Amino acid sequence: MYVAITRARRRLCLSLAQSGMLHGQFRYGLASRFLSEIPEVLLKRINPSPKAHYAPAAPGDWPAPAKPGNTGHTTADSPWHVGQNVAHAKFGAGVIVNCEGSGTDARVQVKFRNAGVKWLALEYAKLAVA
Repeated sequence: MYVAITRARRRLCLSLAQSGMLHGQFRYGLASRFLSEIPEVLLKRINPSPKAHYAPAAPGDWPAPAKPGNTGHTTADSPWHVGQNVAHAKFGAGVIVNCEGSGTDARVQVKFRNAGVKWLALEYAKLAVA
Protein backbone atom coordinates (compact mmCIF):
# COMPACT_ATOMS: atom_id res chain seq x y z
CA MET A 1 0.00 0.00 0.00
CA TYR A 2 2.85 2.38 0.80
CA VAL A 3 4.26 2.00 -2.70
CA ALA A 4 0.85 2.59 -4.29
CA ILE A 5 0.28 5.75 -2.25
CA THR A 6 3.74 7.19 -2.91
CA ARG A 7 3.51 6.51 -6.67
CA ALA A 8 0.21 8.34 -7.16
CA ARG A 9 0.93 11.42 -9.29
CA ARG A 10 -2.19 13.58 -9.22
CA ARG A 11 -4.96 11.85 -7.34
CA LEU A 12 -5.39 8.79 -5.17
CA CYS A 13 -8.78 7.31 -4.35
CA LEU A 14 -9.10 5.03 -1.33
CA SER A 15 -12.27 3.20 -0.42
CA LEU A 16 -13.60 1.10 2.42
CA ALA A 17 -16.47 -1.37 2.48
CA GLN A 18 -18.11 -0.64 5.81
CA SER A 19 -20.00 -3.93 5.64
CA GLY A 20 -20.59 -6.79 3.26
CA MET A 21 -20.96 -10.52 2.75
CA LEU A 22 -18.05 -12.95 3.06
CA HIS A 23 -18.70 -16.65 2.47
CA GLY A 24 -22.42 -16.04 2.94
CA GLN A 25 -22.02 -14.23 6.26
CA PHE A 26 -22.52 -10.53 7.01
CA ARG A 27 -19.29 -8.81 8.15
CA TYR A 28 -18.28 -5.34 9.31
CA GLY A 29 -15.10 -3.87 7.85
CA LEU A 30 -12.70 -1.78 9.87
CA ALA A 31 -10.50 0.91 8.36
CA SER A 32 -6.77 0.30 8.36
CA ARG A 33 -4.99 2.03 11.24
CA PHE A 34 -2.52 3.41 8.68
CA LEU A 35 -5.20 5.71 7.28
CA SER A 36 -4.83 7.84 10.41
CA GLU A 37 -1.29 8.72 9.25
CA ILE A 38 -2.60 10.64 6.22
CA PRO A 39 -2.97 14.36 7.11
CA GLU A 40 -6.63 15.43 7.18
CA VAL A 41 -5.87 18.46 4.97
CA LEU A 42 -4.98 16.08 2.13
CA LEU A 43 -8.24 14.13 2.39
CA LYS A 44 -11.59 14.78 0.77
CA ARG A 45 -14.11 12.48 2.39
CA ILE A 46 -17.08 11.57 0.24
CA ASN A 47 -18.98 10.03 3.14
CA PRO A 48 -17.70 11.95 6.18
CA SER A 49 -17.92 10.33 9.57
CA PRO A 50 -16.60 11.24 13.01
CA LYS A 51 -12.89 10.63 13.42
CA ALA A 52 -12.59 6.90 14.08
CA HIS A 53 -10.09 4.80 15.94
CA TYR A 54 -8.45 2.57 13.39
CA ALA A 55 -7.87 -1.12 13.95
CA PRO A 56 -6.48 -3.91 11.82
CA ALA A 57 -9.17 -5.74 9.88
CA ALA A 58 -7.97 -9.13 8.75
CA PRO A 59 -10.94 -11.37 7.80
CA GLY A 60 -9.71 -14.12 10.14
CA ASP A 61 -9.90 -11.70 13.09
CA TRP A 62 -13.54 -10.74 12.55
CA PRO A 63 -16.02 -12.08 15.07
CA ALA A 64 -18.95 -14.24 14.09
CA PRO A 65 -21.94 -12.29 12.71
CA ALA A 66 -25.01 -11.53 14.76
CA LYS A 67 -27.58 -14.28 15.20
CA PRO A 68 -30.59 -14.16 12.82
CA GLY A 69 -33.28 -11.83 14.08
CA ASN A 70 -30.80 -9.63 15.94
CA THR A 71 -31.28 -6.05 14.80
CA GLY A 72 -27.86 -4.93 15.96
CA HIS A 73 -29.43 -2.57 18.50
CA THR A 74 -30.04 -3.06 22.18
CA THR A 75 -33.26 -0.99 22.16
CA ALA A 76 -34.70 1.77 20.03
CA ASP A 77 -33.60 4.42 22.55
CA SER A 78 -30.15 2.94 23.21
CA PRO A 79 -27.12 5.06 22.21
CA TRP A 80 -25.19 1.86 21.27
CA HIS A 81 -25.29 0.27 17.81
CA VAL A 82 -23.30 -2.12 15.63
CA GLY A 83 -20.39 -0.43 13.87
CA GLN A 84 -20.01 2.28 16.52
CA ASN A 85 -16.50 3.17 17.72
CA VAL A 86 -16.15 2.95 21.50
CA ALA A 87 -13.45 3.23 24.16
CA HIS A 88 -13.01 1.26 27.37
CA ALA A 89 -10.68 2.17 30.24
CA LYS A 90 -8.99 -1.26 30.35
CA PHE A 91 -9.34 -2.64 26.79
CA GLY A 92 -8.88 0.60 24.83
CA ALA A 93 -10.44 1.44 21.45
CA GLY A 94 -12.87 -0.91 19.75
CA VAL A 95 -15.87 -1.32 17.48
CA ILE A 96 -19.26 -2.74 18.48
CA VAL A 97 -19.94 -5.85 16.38
CA ASN A 98 -23.07 -7.19 18.09
CA CYS A 99 -25.75 -5.98 20.51
CA GLU A 100 -28.41 -7.82 22.45
CA GLY A 101 -30.81 -7.40 25.34
CA SER A 102 -32.32 -4.29 26.88
CA GLY A 103 -32.30 -2.41 30.15
CA THR A 104 -30.04 -3.95 32.79
CA ASP A 105 -29.62 -7.08 30.63
CA ALA A 106 -28.23 -5.18 27.63
CA ARG A 107 -24.80 -6.22 26.43
CA VAL A 108 -22.54 -5.52 23.47
CA GLN A 109 -19.84 -7.51 21.74
CA VAL A 110 -16.82 -5.30 21.02
CA LYS A 111 -13.76 -6.03 18.89
CA PHE A 112 -10.91 -4.23 20.62
CA ARG A 113 -7.75 -3.28 18.75
CA ASN A 114 -5.40 -4.99 21.21
CA ALA A 115 -7.64 -7.09 23.46
CA GLY A 116 -9.66 -9.11 20.93
CA VAL A 117 -13.42 -9.64 21.04
CA LYS A 118 -15.25 -9.25 24.36
CA TRP A 119 -18.89 -9.34 25.49
CA LEU A 120 -19.58 -6.46 27.91
CA ALA A 121 -22.61 -5.85 30.11
CA LEU A 122 -23.57 -2.22 29.49
CA GLU A 123 -24.66 -1.78 33.09
CA TYR A 124 -21.04 -2.25 34.26
CA ALA A 125 -18.78 -1.67 31.23
CA LYS A 126 -18.60 2.14 31.34
CA LEU A 127 -18.07 2.42 27.59
CA ALA A 128 -17.48 5.81 26.04
CA VAL A 129 -18.26 6.92 22.50
CA ALA A 130 -14.97 7.29 20.65
